Amino acid sequence: ITFVETLADGAVNEPETARRFLSAVLRNAERMRGLINDILELSAIESGAVAVEPAPVRLSTLISECFTALGSRADERRVALVNEVPTDVFVHADARRLEQMLTNLVDNAVKFNREGGEVRVSHEREGARDRVHIADTGEGIAPEHLPRIFERFYRVDRARSRAMGGTGLGLAIVKHLARAHGGEASVRSTPGQGSTFTVELPVRPES
Repeated sequence: ITFVETLADGAVNEPETARRFLSAVLRNAERMRGLINDILELSAIESGAVAVEPAPVRLSTLISECFTALGSRADERRVALVNEVPTDVFVHADARRLEQMLTNLVDNAVKFNREGGEVRVSHEREGARDRVHIADTGEGIAPEHLPRIFERFYRVDRARSRAMGGTGLGLAIVKHLARAHGGEASVRSTPGQGSTFTVELPVRPES
């Protein structure tokens, strides 16, 4: 509102000032739109209004599509994206919702990584569970933050999170989508070394 008031008070007649203020207004509007969309999305998931329709999904292909979408952001920070999942691995999931989870987690792994770091996505199957791991080489998360990391609006570093443009709801959405699949989301982290987020999904019965 301050930017708009300043423009209304005459700054609009100063091209450079007007450009700078309008750019700030646009950034704030985009951030607000993202926040509203995430709130609506999370509310729909929590209420059961979001239908999850699991089917066999080739995991490596989905990860490659995710990397393509986030490639520019990774390039800006010189973060390498590494897909370690074999091409013959299938998981039982709603492809759109799994891609949403992976995109949120890989995006976070890029944003909170060190410049020149890497993000590795891998898979393991143990018993009746598939696990997709997203590992980064960032600063890691202090132990006291881990129990609350999937809570809505919880941020480890509020100032840095705002600067990176997140809404604070991405991890909560991941957790609830994983649970909608009958699975779970978790994290392990070592300060100074990085974090690994895991999406756990049930193996389809015939697997």
